[in-house]
Amino acid sequence: MDFIKRFFSSKSKTYEHLDTEQPDEINKSAMSLDERFVYNFKQKGGAFFYPDDKEDFRQNLLRLLKYLDAASFMVLEPSYFHFLKKLQIPVTDQFNKNGVLLGGCEALIADEGSIMTTATHTKEYRNNELPKRRVIVALSNQITPSKTQALININNKYEKPPANIQTMSIFAQPKDDLSGNKWYETYLFLIEN
Repeated sequence: MDFIKRFFSSKSKTYEHLDTEQPDEINKSAMSLDERFVYNFKQKGGAFFYPDDKEDFRQNLLRLLKYLDAASFMVLEPSYFHFLKKLQIPVTDQFNKNGVLLGGCEALIADEGSIMTTATHTKEYRNNELPKRRVIVALSNQITPSKTQALININNKYEKPPANIQTMSIFAQPKDDLSGNKWYETYLFLIEN
């Protein structure tokens, strides 16, 4: 996703070395958990941002909004809605299948480079009912090695686990989409906590 680099420049932590090395040159077992997630996520077509601070986050969101040629982000989670309003980011709570969904997630799964969400983030909507263009905001401590660990974390976090647990794992349209796999144009902002 070199086109993203033209729009978003940041002085923050970078994982660019994962872009330049060939898959057979990379020893995945020697990678840290966050490097393994970023590598697998980017291999599946996801765009990744690691903002320095709140202002860097704000500026990159505004650039992304312009890049996506959208008027606002659709936000289903009240806490994100209010936070983004404070940052003066254009948001709406009106459902629009053709919009750009911005929200959180339960886990980032390192071994797969996938993103796990629940009804906390998507309400009652299934992945295929939501917009294809998505912006996910996650904390670095949400990276888990596997789906199994992510589910254990969900069970430990909630007294009654939320419904609608689902993962997104294809972040760019396949060249030959004969299998009917669902893909989502996904931009991830990983925040250090």
